[in-house]
Formats: sequence, C-alpha cells, structure tokens
Amino acid sequence: MIETLTAEGLSVAEALRSVGMREAEYDRWRVEYNGLGRTLGSLLCAKPKPVKRTRRTVSSRKPSL
Repeated sequence: MIETLTAEGLSVAEALRSVGMREAEYDRWRVEYNGLGRTLGSLLCAKPKPVKRTRRTVSSRKPSL
C-alpha cells in the first residue's frame, strides 16, 4: 500500500502517516521482506492452477434405504 501511494506521488512520510504506520516499523518491514518479490515474483504472477474434480459415477454411490 505504501508503494502504491508513493507511486501516486506522495512522499514516504506522508504515505506512512496516511496508513498509520511508523517509519521504524516500515524500515523493519523493508529489511525483513526486501527481495521477497524477486524471490516469489514468478509465483506471484502465475495464474492459479484449476482444481481437478473427479466425478462420481452412479455405481459408486451408496444405496439409499
């Protein structure tokens, strides 16, 4: 969210204030997660694979009483 606001032209300090985050928290977050987008970049951009569902046949159903 901070990156989006800074891309729109706000300074980092103004973006942090609008979100309600302190600069120290933001700096700690950047140190911890910096480069995560590069590591997971291909996974974040990939389309999710559809879940294959198997169909039950009539013979696999339990008989109702």
